[in-house]
Amino acid sequence: MTPIANGVEVSEIDLLDDESCRELGRIVAHECVVVVRQSVPEQRLYDIQMLWGQPCMPIVNRYVLEKRLTGRHWRSAFMAMGQVASGLDKTGALPGMARVSFIKDKRGKATGLFPNGELDWHADQQAYHDSQRVIGLMSLWGSEKSRTSFLCTAPAYDALNHEDRSMVDEAVCVWRWDGGGMSPDIEKWHLEISRYNMVPHENMETKLVDSTVTGRKGMRFPSHCFSHFKGMTAEESQKFKAHLWNKIDRPEHIYHHDWHDGETVFMDQNITLHARPTNVTHGNRRTMTRMISYLDRLFPGEGPADHVLYDGARLSHDEFARLVDAQRLQEFAQSMAPA
Repeated sequence: MTPIANGVEVSEIDLLDDESCRELGRIVAHECVVVVRQSVPEQRLYDIQMLWGQPCMPIVNRYVLEKRLTGRHWRSAFMAMGQVASGLDKTGALPGMARVSFIKDKRGKATGLFPNGELDWHADQQAYHDSQRVIGLMSLWGSEKSRTSFLCTAPAYDALNHEDRSMVDEAVCVWRWDGGGMSPDIEKWHLEISRYNMVPHENMETKLVDSTVTGRKGMRFPSHCFSHFKGMTAEESQKFKAHLWNKIDRPEHIYHHDWHDGETVFMDQNITLHARPTNVTHGNRRTMTRMISYLDRLFPGEGPADHVLYDGARLSHDEFARLVDAQRLQEFAQSMAPA
């Protein structure tokens, strides 16, 4: 295990040995950013993360599979969800896994997530209070000359002075959809995917402080889709957010990974941000696999949350799904109304 900027690189590990892979999962849980340069097939990446915990998908996608969300008002979202899953047809149904790719199918439709443009700092399902989730991002082909950047907030949190630490420890983030500021150039159909991953409903809440399953503390920093900190005005919130970002966004906290095909970077999603400064454009062959899982098979009790924090309340998934559905139905009715 070799230190890199705010993370580690693991080498000479037998990725076909389950016990070695379980130990890798424990390292990922604590270190937050872990580079592995040894190549494995997509199926093995899936199997490795299944040793760690249950597969994870956006809660709205889960509600769709569970038939909590149905009706023609969801048609465009269903089509977008199906579109980004099409790139995995040859590998079979692998819950939690998707391609990240610009490559088009015969109808000219993208076969993966985030098909174009740059991606600013973000994490998976930032507005959803949940147990620690990790992503395995593996380069399949066409990845050379592209970069992904990773930023674990734990060192910045540890370095806070007493006054800042006290405020951070008490802060609650309130979220709202911002129209797609994380990826301003993304193809418009993809905004359905981004919205329901980032903020399925306005006024979702998370504590600013979060932690890994090993107890390492950091910040679930609201890089995008941020409304305000609870109890602060919008102006006060933006000022405090900028103050914190000045302490987080420093070279010593960021690892830049310049890709070669066959590599994997495992990254935490609770206290770690990532970005794609590479502008993926038409004709780019860069294709990645992205697998998301929990860690509850290594750390029992750390599986999916049974609730959503919303507007000061702790809602069951049934209650929250009804809210999301009602909002979608209202938007659909407005879109169908005569001008």
